[in-house]
Amino acid sequence: MLIYTIEIQDGEREYTEWDYMDHDYEDYDEGHLTDQHLLEDFFGTELEETDRVAYRRGHTEEYWIGDVTAYIGKVSSITKEHLELVKEYV
Repeated sequence: MLIYTIEIQDGEREYTEWDYMDHDYEDYDEGHLTDQHLLEDFFGTELEETDRVAYRRGHTEEYWIGDVTAYIGKVSSITKEHLELVKEYV
């Protein structure tokens, strides 16, 4: 499983959200699952190339999504057991 953070800027306000996906980290590391896919899943929308604002460090892409810009901050592998602990305390 993947756990990832989404860095969001809404005007002057910046904040971090997180989500998870039932995919292997290797899918992300090898490029089969992109930042665009993760953002589309989190926001429940389809992004176009024209929505991309910029590239950030490495292969991270920043996108306009409605009135905010967002990019993937961190991506890690997590077990189902650890995910349950995170869900319980966050």
